[in-house]
Amino acid sequence: MTPTAVVTGGAGGLGRAFADALAADGYDVIPVDLTGTERRVDVTDMESCRSLAQDVHPAVWINNAGITGVGDLLDQSDEYVERLVHVNLLGVINGTRAALPGMLAAGEGRILNIASLSGWAPTPHLAVYSATKHAVRAFSVATSGEIRTTPVRVQCLLPDGIRTPMVNAEDPQQFMSFTGKRLLEPDEVAAAGMKLLGSRRRFVASVPAKRSATVPFLGLWPKIAFRALPVIEWSARRRRAKVARGSG
Repeated sequence: MTPTAVVTGGAGGLGRAFADALAADGYDVIPVDLTGTERRVDVTDMESCRSLAQDVHPAVWINNAGITGVGDLLDQSDEYVERLVHVNLLGVINGTRAALPGMLAAGEGRILNIASLSGWAPTPHLAVYSATKHAVRAFSVATSGEIRTTPVRVQCLLPDGIRTPMVNAEDPQQFMSFTGKRLLEPDEVAAAGMKLLGSRRRFVASVPAKRSATVPFLGLWPKIAFRALPVIEWSARRRRAKVARGSG
């Protein structure tokens, strides 16, 4: 019997890349989103997630749905902040709670939660977004600890900025998505996610892997990070402008 995989945020660039990678690996893939997919699921609605899990009995569930958190804290509306927390954090919690019971009963299964490198180091100009991604990482590790004696695994992927419609180089406020040397391609992030799913690692992986040392270090030592912040911001603004000009 062909195993089933669910990908939330399945209409987006990274969601489609995961769907393609899972299909190539032999899964019957069910991408879900609010629009643009055959099955519509609101990840902020627990019953919607639970109904899907009970219908399809997934072997893999990827909590990929998310929205960007562009702008300084006091420039964001109350509604925007609430939406960020509901989609980026509550959506991951709902998906995990929906998928876990069936997986535990079956004695197998993988849940992959998509966070961000902003989940390692608190990121100015993305404060609420960064907070949700920190929470996704913490939630993933804590849940993994709760089910550590079972064959089921909950893992977390923390990628750098990705070249998707969610990252708009034309928007000057989005410069903190360009702190890396380049934007990642959805296919390479999906490939890293598939590698993590197929591994015995129970916790987290960063993309690119080489930033897994420097970025968490900045999270542990914010005083050092803030001293370097003017240079980081300057470099990120330059890269954003370069990409916006079509030369990046």
